[in-house]
Amino acid sequence: MRTQPLRRLALAALGLASSGVAFSGPASAGEHHEDEAATYTVTFENLTEGQWFTPPNFAAHRSGVRVFGLGRPASPGVVAVAENGMVPVLAAELSAAIDGEGLGTSGVGPGVDGGPIPPGAAVSFEVSSTERRFSLVSMVICTNDGFAGLSSVNLPRWEGETTTLRVRAYDAGSEINTERHDDLVPAPFCGGGGKGTTVSNPALAESRKVRLHRGIEGVGDLGPQFDWSNPVAEVTITRN
Repeated sequence: MRTQPLRRLALAALGLASSGVAFSGPASAGEHHEDEAATYTVTFENLTEGQWFTPPNFAAHRSGVRVFGLGRPASPGVVAVAENGMVPVLAAELSAAIDGEGLGTSGVGPGVDGGPIPPGAAVSFEVSSTERRFSLVSMVICTNDGFAGLSSVNLPRWEGETTTLRVRAYDAGSEINTERHDDLVPAPFCGGGGKGTTVSNPALAESRKVRLHRGIEGVGDLGPQFDWSNPVAEVTITRN
């Protein structure tokens, strides 16, 4: 896994936010914009049988913002989460690029008992924003650089309205999928018996773009119980 000290990565994310989190321009003509902030309840549910997720990074933002996109390079913050579960790094990147630029609001949802989200579990949190789009990123932990994500989906428009969204797994394209415990984060629930690393291995680095994840293909020693079929999660958003 490619890791630097947390403080250094956070500073790098802040410095690169404008080039990492894309913004294509002002809100689209005719886009509905709230005069006052609306509040939404978001529930994030892990649908897999063997994977764990990090607490989700999220943002409610203008339509021109792209936290990630298929066929685009992943930002430093998304890579930090997808490879190493560094939620604070992406939080700093989103705060600088979205909150700091007046393009919306971002934050981090809860985990379960202060930790990651296990198979079958769900967490809920509230978001308040005047903007109409929503994005989310959460590491699929027992992978080299996989993450579950939503990119710029519509928030419910009317009070009491609920939107239910299926969430797919993506590959950040930043690290070769060796599926070897030696190359994954040393999470005890990944079955590596304590194996894992937070030391950079340049030999595993790749410069590909975000794509749909193929799942666990059996090329390493990570067992088939960690495989999945999309969708990997479900997000339910209700406007309060």
